[in-house]
This record gives sequence, structure tokens and C-alpha cells, in this order.
Amino acid sequence: MNHLHKQHPVPEGLSSLNTLSYQLRLSKMFSKSLIRMDHLRPYWFTASAAPTSDQLTIATTLTMDEWPHLVRLAEIWQGAIIQHLNAIRREYETQAMLSRHVDLHLIVRPSNGDPVVHGGFQDSRNLARLFSRTENVAHVPVTTLWISDLTTAAKTYSERLQSGDVLIVPTFGFPKNAITDEYPTTKSDIVEWVDDKRMGLLDYHWKLNDGPTSYDTWRDAVEPYLVPEYDYHYSPIYIAARDDHPWCEERFADEPSACLYSIYLNGANLWVLPNDFVVRTGKEPEKKLSFEESKLQVPMYKNYRIEQCVFYARQFDQAGIFETDRAKHVQQECAKALGSLRKEKIIGPNH
Repeated sequence: MNHLHKQHPVPEGLSSLNTLSYQLRLSKMFSKSLIRMDHLRPYWFTASAAPTSDQLTIATTLTMDEWPHLVRLAEIWQGAIIQHLNAIRREYETQAMLSRHVDLHLIVRPSNGDPVVHGGFQDSRNLARLFSRTENVAHVPVTTLWISDLTTAAKTYSERLQSGDVLIVPTFGFPKNAITDEYPTTKSDIVEWVDDKRMGLLDYHWKLNDGPTSYDTWRDAVEPYLVPEYDYHYSPIYIAARDDHPWCEERFADEPSACLYSIYLNGANLWVLPNDFVVRTGKEPEKKLSFEESKLQVPMYKNYRIEQCVFYARQFDQAGIFETDRAKHVQQECAKALGSLRKEKIIGPNH
């Protein structure tokens, strides 16, 4: 039997798409996402202090056991924060800093009785960025002790952000078994603490002070500098424009380095801020994965690295811009993969 549905008139000047539910619109926008859009409640709570578009939003994700960290983050930031929860908590209405500064988006995930929710952080990062009410977004973990004035830094170097580049925020943490109740809040004090081996530049996947951000360069820097030696495992805190960048790859349960990797291959320069920084304990896990998830994700990410090289090399080759500055990161990062592409005649011999 055919059913005819009455169509309601759409007000003049508005698209008929405006009448669609947000679940349907999001399901079309993220048709390949693992998350079910009927489990998502955008703007479950909305901050009372509306940010202007030129301010900076912190995008973060958390599970309910990390709620106290969100309260702390709101207190030290006191700017726009947009984040995603995996369960319901009413404390939002009783915490002044949260209700004033935090846009809360709810994701309800089936847990199968497991009190710890694993995975889903990649799509949460994408959604946090999507719903940001400002032009630039700082991607910051919720378990953060201190943040410098990133809003001023974003405004100072706004031209770099709008041109498609990324601002890297150095992260400092403590050695193992160190007491983390006190920490420096100025660059001069950070340098003193690091020189005394009480702290170190924290790039996860590397020992303190050994990561791509380069402490020796940052220590003497007065202007932003390019990351000296990029590596595809690099997952720093960073500031980027909300629009016109690739999204985090959602095939992974939790792989923040994949978010930056595609942005880097797409041509963005990574500029390290010379005077700004974040302080964390250094005891946080690099990723929130179970042992089984970690075993699966390691080889997946290695394959993803090659896959992205192939994708961007072909894109730039077909667009006729492979020999331009836009493709320099593909040429540097993907030298081995490019050799195979030439051999298979997927790209021209001159590339």
C-alpha cells in the first residue's frame, strides 16, 4: 500500500532541510561513522556565556569517571569549552563554571555492563569540533593541570591559523613517582624546573624532552618555530581552525595522532608556540584502549599511514600540485610509499 504524506509548507527563505531532525541530518553527514546518531544529544546543556566567533574554544572528551577534571579545566580556562560525555550527570547545573563556560553534548553508548567505556573518542573529537561556536579550536585533554593564555596566542597568530597552519602547544609533565601538587605557571619557571629535572617536555610515545616538539629549541625560542622532526606518532595539544581541515579518522577507537597526521599530509605547517604551554601529570595513558584494542590498532595505524600517503599523493598528482609547497609533507613523510606508487605507475615517474 502506498501512503501519501502531507508536506507542510516551509517558511520563505528557509530550506526544507531545516525541517529534518538533527539525528537524521547527522546520520547523513556521518554515514560512515560507527556512532549511532540517535544516541547523540547535541547541546544537551549550553553555556550561558556565549563566545564571540574570534574567541578560542577548548574541545575535549571525557567519560564520567573524569568529571572532576572537567570542573578543574573549566576553572582554569574560563572560556568556551565544548565536550562530550558518555553518561548523564546532573552536577552541570550546580557548578557555576560549567554552566557558564561549557557546552555539553551527550553521547549514550551501550556498555554491556562494563563500567569502563572504551573507544569512540575519535568521533567524539570530530563532534566537539563540529559543534564549536568559535572559528578556532584548541584540542586539549580533560586531564590537564594548567593552561597558559591560548586565546591571546590564537589571536596573535590568527593569520597562520586561517591560512591552514596549526599551532602546537608544548606539554610539560613530571617524571615517574614525582609529586604533582605544585607546578610552574611561567616559561622562566618551567625552564628552571626542567633544568633541575623536576619536569620535562612531554611528547607521548617518547621519553621526557626527547619528542618532536624539541625542548632545546623551545627553551630559547621567541617566535613560533616549525616542528623540527615530525613523526606520525606525534599527538600534541594543538590549535587549528574549525573548518577546512581533515577530520579525525574514526576507524580507530582512540588514536589522536591520526587527527594531526592527515592535517599534516594535507599541507598544514606545524608551528610550536614559543611562550605558551600546558602542564599535565605525565601519568595519563597515551590512549584509552584495552589490551585487545591496542593490539588491533597498532598494525591498523601502520597501514593507515601508507594509505594516507597514497591518498594525498594521488590527490595532489591529479590536481597538478604535487611539485608545489602544498605537497612537501607528502614528499618528506611518504618517500618509501611513493617509490612503490611510481613502480605501480599510480603516479607519474617525475614525482
